Amino acid sequence: MTHVFDAKKMAKLDNPRRKEIIPPDKIIELLQLKEGEVVLDLGCGIGYLTLPAAQKVGPRGFVFGLDIQEAMLVEALARSRQNNLHHIAWVLTPPDHISLPAESVDCVTMVMVAHEIPHLGAMLKECRRVLRRGAGIGIVEWNNTFTEMGPPLEHRLKAEVLMQVMQQQGFTCLEIVELSEAAYLFKAVKG
Repeated sequence: MTHVFDAKKMAKLDNPRRKEIIPPDKIIELLQLKEGEVVLDLGCGIGYLTLPAAQKVGPRGFVFGLDIQEAMLVEALARSRQNNLHHIAWVLTPPDHISLPAESVDCVTMVMVAHEIPHLGAMLKECRRVLRRGAGIGIVEWNNTFTEMGPPLEHRLKAEVLMQVMQQQGFTCLEIVELSEAAYLFKAVKG
């Protein structure tokens, strides 16, 4: 049973404590995003990582923010306009398909969304399809310990389970980085 974040509670995503637990700048640094790259932020929500990624890749780069909830994308679009970031496409997407061409993306990111995907293996296969050869993927998830934020423990995605699903889809695990007491970053590359 997946746990999908309720878009009506999107104000929680701006909680300053969340930025301490899930630091966007640190994630971007660890993923080594570069100017001019094309990034896909799957489950982008209100643009939590999408907006900082767009700043990092600059106007020569491009970012796709995909989400299954239209309300999230409407808010994300408003935020990108406020920040004068015009090299982002906000795309309403189904939970099992990415409407981008094969090998068109330099990096895929997912922040606190993998545990919400009903058929994670199928979506990771899609991620692998759109990634260029040797390109990376960064998945941020909740640790399997009690925290003041996040889904119930039974809905969290253990790092070892994520690693197994990633390997089944042809990814090579690079490392698992503890971002905080509440979150980890799983880094892998398209094999």
